[in-house]
Amino acid sequence: MEDYKVSDYGIFNDAISTTKSFTDKITSIQTDMNNCKSKLNDESVFMGPICDSCVQGFGTVDGEITSLVSNFGTISSYLNDTATAYKNGDTEAMKKVLSISGGTLTVGSSSNVSTGDATKDDIYNRLADKGFNNAAICGILANMEHESGFDTTVVGDNGTSYGLCQWHNSRWENLNSFCSNNNLDPSTVEGQVEYLCWELENNYPGVYDTLKNVPNTAQGAHDAAYKWTVDFEIPDDRYNRGEQRGNTASSSYWETYGV
Repeated sequence: MEDYKVSDYGIFNDAISTTKSFTDKITSIQTDMNNCKSKLNDESVFMGPICDSCVQGFGTVDGEITSLVSNFGTISSYLNDTATAYKNGDTEAMKKVLSISGGTLTVGSSSNVSTGDATKDDIYNRLADKGFNNAAICGILANMEHESGFDTTVVGDNGTSYGLCQWHNSRWENLNSFCSNNNLDPSTVEGQVEYLCWELENNYPGVYDTLKNVPNTAQGAHDAAYKWTVDFEIPDDRYNRGEQRGNTASSSYWETYGV
């Protein structure tokens, strides 16, 4: 089974672009044929039945080409509508895409986002490069807001927690060790996002699996944030905090990064 990585819905864009290219070529051929038909029609006064027959033949082909161009237009419209629905999290549209592709799709993030907030954009783009979709990233961002306010060097919990995710005690030590072993600076977005992804895959597979498969919708953003809070951050009163951060993810962050 093939595995597709969709960035900016490139599968759809490529299909629409290819369809348009064929439509343009066919339309150009049709124009050339019509010019030939016009010339033959002018000459038929002098050359008789042969030109008349050619003009009639061109007329038949012209009708078929017109129908073909119309069909390509319908295909383009269908692809465009499906892409829009898919991007907005329409379940039926997702099923159509999976049916057409015969594969699985990891959807929905573009790693060149710029909203004007440098730190948040940097985190978003790095996580997008790792294959997380918009909903998952919104869930992570919502937690970082509540944990650290996006300050990579902030120290909390009476000096025992550090960074974007407020890694606590041994997890802070592990962040430093990981960055040292990989020639990264643990005080930077780069170092902390790299460690975050390593830690997820190796120590929190359940959270990692949820984030990798969460629907790319506002509800998906809520669910990603909730799972992250309850099973990765694990603060006090984690279930209520999970709901709070889920709401942050599905509202403010989804509005900025989700669509």
